Amino acid sequence: MTNSTSQIRNIALVGHRGCGKTTLTEAMLFAGGATNRLGRVDDGNAVSDFDPEERNRKISIGPALSNVMHKDTKINIIDTPGYAEFFAEVVYCLWIADCAVMVVDAAAGVEVHTHKLYQISSEMGLPMIAVVNKMSGEHADPDAAVASINEMLQGAEAVPIQVTVGKQAGFQGVADLLSGKMLTGSDKGGSWADISDEMRADVEAAQEALVDAVAATDEQLIEKYLETGTLSQEELTSGLAAATAAGQIVPVMMTDAYNSLGIGALLQGIAAVCPAPDVRESLQGSDPKNPDTSIERACKDDEPFAAVVFKTLSDPYVGRISLMRVVSGRAVADANVINAATGDRERLSGLATLQGNKMSEVPALSAGDLGCVTKLEGVLSGGTLCDPKAPVVFTPPELPAPMHAAAASAASHADEDKLSTGLARLAEEDIGFTFGRDPSTGEMLVRGMGALHLDVVVEKLARKYEASVTLNEPKVPYRETITTSVRVQGRHKKQTGGRGQFGDVWIRVAPLPRDAGFEFVNEIKGASVPTNYIPAVEKGVVAQLEKGTLTGSPVVDVQVTLDDGSSHPVDSSDQAFQMAGQIGVRNALAEANCVLLEPVMNVEVTVPEELMGDVMSDLSGRRGRIQGTEGIAGGLQLIRGTAPYAELRRYAADLRSISQGRATYTMTQAGYEEVPAHLIPGIVAEYERETEE
Repeated sequence: MTNSTSQIRNIALVGHRGCGKTTLTEAMLFAGGATNRLGRVDDGNAVSDFDPEERNRKISIGPALSNVMHKDTKINIIDTPGYAEFFAEVVYCLWIADCAVMVVDAAAGVEVHTHKLYQISSEMGLPMIAVVNKMSGEHADPDAAVASINEMLQGAEAVPIQVTVGKQAGFQGVADLLSGKMLTGSDKGGSWADISDEMRADVEAAQEALVDAVAATDEQLIEKYLETGTLSQEELTSGLAAATAAGQIVPVMMTDAYNSLGIGALLQGIAAVCPAPDVRESLQGSDPKNPDTSIERACKDDEPFAAVVFKTLSDPYVGRISLMRVVSGRAVADANVINAATGDRERLSGLATLQGNKMSEVPALSAGDLGCVTKLEGVLSGGTLCDPKAPVVFTPPELPAPMHAAAASAASHADEDKLSTGLARLAEEDIGFTFGRDPSTGEMLVRGMGALHLDVVVEKLARKYEASVTLNEPKVPYRETITTSVRVQGRHKKQTGGRGQFGDVWIRVAPLPRDAGFEFVNEIKGASVPTNYIPAVEKGVVAQLEKGTLTGSPVVDVQVTLDDGSSHPVDSSDQAFQMAGQIGVRNALAEANCVLLEPVMNVEVTVPEELMGDVMSDLSGRRGRIQGTEGIAGGLQLIRGTAPYAELRRYAADLRSISQGRATYTMTQAGYEEVPAHLIPGIVAEYERETEE
């Protein structure tokens, strides 16, 4: 049976690690009858934690798709990782969802990573609801949690749509303000009943606050409210849904997922207030052949087919599994479509819905629905599939750059081919992971969002591709430059009997401003160096600048001017003048006072206010410069600064230790700066030691 677009809700569960998103997913699936047992993260049988690495570590590593029916509404649930190290894949999940469900710990309130997720959701214009979870906890404080949500929000108000029945260990369920009923107990989502007399006053007060908030978002509702002093149940629900879709209100619900309390009311609330796919604005795409030509696709079955892939999985038996959202039209099993980026033909093989990694094949999916296909040849995460007769491509959101790098090496020669294959496959599955050989150091660098991310990559390489890999701290990609101008001769003369080799040049070598690169200037007058040999001189100069005199690093920001020289009518050649150019540069570097340059990074750290001093002190101890701080919501501080990359190679692990995992950071390259003179001898000595080995 295919669900109509208006009966679909696509939600992405997001929040700080440990807030209970996976447990909440399990509780919703069980309460709605999608599963016949309540899975547990600690028992290793949760539907959405199906990778061995997830079950061994008891954390979510990648997003997982599942679905549950609530009456006639299909709720597609995307359970996303809460660790900042796996944040990249969450971005695509928010891109294709219709509502972000911010899960907040009832005791901790809004935490560091929750704020980051809110910012991304807000930038995308994504409607939100909030779930205050772990209500049975010893320190659960729903009022404080809601206050922390409101402190985080900008241009919206968090409004509870439920009143709790009991507190902390006595939490039994919720009184629902939309239905006017009370839900208690844990059996299959709980049992509904009339609101008890002892709760009546609290419910009426909360109802009045909700009505006030909803009425304030719409002129017609304001008029009705001023005339009658209230809103009907239908007006309240529809008004709240409209305000949620417009980003004016963030409805707040309460649960204790571990004990399956409040789950039935949560499912009912999602169905009632989260927007259906056709309520949101049409997705803007473009013509693949004319990117400047905009194409709008409404989320309707009668539009041409188009879909976007938001996650790629690899199964040892099925092969590539591509999770997708049907943007417009209907996805029909085995239909012929095209890869919008290349025009190559693809087929919607194995069209299915998912419960974690369990597929249920379906004949079709409606516009707005989520599902998967198998064995796509060339479409990866972020790619577009479309009708060959109506091509369109959708641009995915920009991903955060991988911040943590390590040098990867195969444990044995036999592992080298497996390593290459495994890295390529894992990069297809994980959009936050990249790899490549560093041209400066020659190392194979693997890059991710943190040390934990790369540890998981190594585990997957061993399990899935039988490649044994070791990770080491990467070498720093130093550069060298000069600080004074010199004029030197480069003379290459070799006589071996028969035709010899002769090339003679005079060059001036001068420093250029930082990041200016390399410049070659020809000032030869007359024919002291024949014109046909000048390209060879430049080639020799460039080759020698690839390897400096201090650490063998590339020499940058220099101008080399060829102003004189001589040649021999028989012995001169391209090779001889190339050698002369190299000798000239080598002589110049010996006289031009070479200095070492190191990469410097821009660093932004989000940290609880009470830990700000420790983090700033640590950053300063890494030769960092604090550029400023900024207070943000929830008692958090944003610290901006710069620091040398050499001091930040283990920053992910060190920051986690300093902050007990409560801080997050981003890091981007700012440029290159001179290494302090007192550090250069140690760096040079280390380079010489490695060269000898």
